[in-house]
Amino acid sequence: MRYEVRVIGSAGQGSILAAVVLANAAAEEGLNATQTATYGAAMRSGVSLGDVVISTEPIDFPKTINLDAVIIQSQEAYDDMVKRNPVKFDPECGEQDADILVNVKPGGLVIVDEDLVQCNADCNMYRIVSAPIARTATEVLGKRQVMNILALGVFQVASSLHFDGKSLISEESFLRAIEKNVPSRFVELNKKAFMEGVKLGKAALQKA
Repeated sequence: MRYEVRVIGSAGQGSILAAVVLANAAAEEGLNATQTATYGAAMRSGVSLGDVVISTEPIDFPKTINLDAVIIQSQEAYDDMVKRNPVKFDPECGEQDADILVNVKPGGLVIVDEDLVQCNADCNMYRIVSAPIARTATEVLGKRQVMNILALGVFQVASSLHFDGKSLISEESFLRAIEKNVPSRFVELNKKAFMEGVKLGKAALQKA
């Protein structure tokens, strides 16, 4: 099994830290993992992304090729993922053009913030999970900065869509990874953020 994930957002949204936590959570689970990062051209603007390859076998090529899942945290990041080659929605999805996401497999998991991202991706081409990630981080936890870790909680649940109802990585492995990769004074806050994300993920799948 080789599973490729991208966390992408605007600068300052913590996409790369989320990817680091994800890769370490995979290692905690006993899986092989690599993590690579791409920063925006400017420190305070542009898109940053963290890519993670997770495998049950040794990883011979550490970079992503065909993404199984993508977590998109901003409209800027979404637009950066869109290939300018639209196709039509199937009739049951609405009469409008759909966006094709670069290097995301058909059937790929696409997690978006429902308030920050206007997503026109074809619901028959991808498995789209939309949730109020940033809003929950602000209103429930009082810190919008933890939206990246909250998004990992959504991913933890939503990954079950690809693995016959069982998540790719357990909650416990994510919590251990948070302990090891987040500054100690923020560990408890980020653990709470992750578990709020798990709640959002479960609610989103029930709606789907």
